[in-house]
Amino acid sequence: MRTHTNFVSFAIALIALLLIGLACGSSKPAPPAYVGHWTGDDGSTITIRADGGADYRSGGTKVTGGSAVIDEGAKTLKISLAGLGPSFTIDKAPSGGQMTLSGVVYRKGGNSDTTTDTKTTDKKPEVPSEEKLQTLVKTTFMDFGDAVQAEDFSDFHKKTAKVWRESTDPGELLDAFKVFVDNKADYNFKRAVSPLEATFTPSPSIEDVKGLDALVVKGYYPTTPQRANFELKYVMDDGTWKLISINIRTRAE
Repeated sequence: MRTHTNFVSFAIALIALLLIGLACGSSKPAPPAYVGHWTGDDGSTITIRADGGADYRSGGTKVTGGSAVIDEGAKTLKISLAGLGPSFTIDKAPSGGQMTLSGVVYRKGGNSDTTTDTKTTDKKPEVPSEEKLQTLVKTTFMDFGDAVQAEDFSDFHKKTAKVWRESTDPGELLDAFKVFVDNKADYNFKRAVSPLEATFTPSPSIEDVKGLDALVVKGYYPTTPQRANFELKYVMDDGTWKLISINIRTRAE
């Protein structure tokens, strides 16, 4: 695999993109009618606290310790942590313990005006087996490589976690990784890593990343003349590990 000092630019561009997506905003008090624990007809739950703090859970997607931004004029509600999280249209404002968001009816129940971190009651996901980790990481490299070669990040964007998809778009990814697209002959990841096994070091782990239970996988592929080092982060999204962060760099061994 031909390598290039642009790998450094890749890491910088990627970090810049993540900083945009993870930029924190301050909370402000929530309108009293919205404060409470809400359960949707689709099984999702929303907790909005009086101080503007908020949590959200839907299947494998969750935001814990985030904030609620409610614009009653624009009829929008967004629950996010560091810029990541779902947005809703307020179809019907709270009334009689019920509200409708983006077509889903939510009903209020229980006491949510608390600062207790709900993560302590959630069971953390488990680190996948070595075989599954190899498949997961290689698939990420293949998908990224395909996006670079196609000069189009639409498919790559669709495969990332919902919290990342909602904070960026394919055009922003293309801009962030333009240095690779412009030199795509040097970055054929599919050809470089497809016959190789990754070495994971340190051992993959489940860590808190901006309030999310994230699978953090660090290691390298023994590409030559420089090896491809990586740090990838995933969250469980609808029963599947999906990407929320990617950092790849090379180093001579």
